[in-house]
Amino acid sequence: MPSFQFCLYEVSVRQFMKKDTRRLVAEFNSRRHDLLDRLHHFMNDELGSKGVALQKSEHYIRLKQLKDNSRVLWSTVETGKFGNTGIVVATDTGDNAFNIRATDAPTYPLRQCFVVPRSGESAIWATEVIGQSTAITSLWTPFSDWFKEEYDSDRLVVDREPLQSTDAWNAFIDESELQEISFLTRLRDSDGAVGVRTQEFKAKSGRGTRLSRDWLRRALSRDLPPSAVFTATGIPEPDEVHLSIERDGKSRTIIVGRHFPRFMYQIETPDGLRPDDATFEREVLSEVGASLDLMGVSRGDWQA
Repeated sequence: MPSFQFCLYEVSVRQFMKKDTRRLVAEFNSRRHDLLDRLHHFMNDELGSKGVALQKSEHYIRLKQLKDNSRVLWSTVETGKFGNTGIVVATDTGDNAFNIRATDAPTYPLRQCFVVPRSGESAIWATEVIGQSTAITSLWTPFSDWFKEEYDSDRLVVDREPLQSTDAWNAFIDESELQEISFLTRLRDSDGAVGVRTQEFKAKSGRGTRLSRDWLRRALSRDLPPSAVFTATGIPEPDEVHLSIERDGKSRTIIVGRHFPRFMYQIETPDGLRPDDATFEREVLSEVGASLDLMGVSRGDWQA
């Protein structure tokens, strides 16, 4: 079964080419435009049911559902990749169900949440991740491109950064056990026939086997080569290192990429099935609320 997780990003509005010029998210220009309204417009009118195809990254995304509650915008998007031909196979019979053309995008529904407080310079985006399926690139790229074009005269852009409380995460990491570590490398065939494949090398803790806690800190510092973990030789340098950690029964996954770490929040379900909307929303709002509390944002500024 795939893992069911979400990650959090801090979203802000700033002047183009000027990092330290953040604006109030609920009133970011002289016309008092609100980021929440702009997100609602983008989802409805720019994505909509027809969707957007990103030719450069070969991602496709469209809106499936949208609802809002006070300063919280919930949505479900369907997203996937196109560009490769293939066949969908009925796994119970082995029969071919239908062909996938290069212009087809097998899509998966992924839930999103934007919380835009009435005060402050930061909004929070929670985005669902199921196994390897994510809308991080397919949603953020068209939104940030559209926003930059829409506010070109104001010289405004939107930024996103991974959100985590440094103190809280450091405490969690320091008191956690490393359960699993995976090195992932993405390979593209020279003839382009298959496209991008992911090569994965994994080590797990088990009975009598405990993974070194030192690997956590070294991986976060990007100072953990595959040779420190595996005896096999010839393992390539990874594009990402996935670290599954656990403390007091709570699981978290840290994904260390080439640019920044992403901190993943695991959603445990008793039956191993995808969490329903109520569970997903409860888990997201629990983490988002705690993060906004630490940022000094009043609950009344975003809750109904």
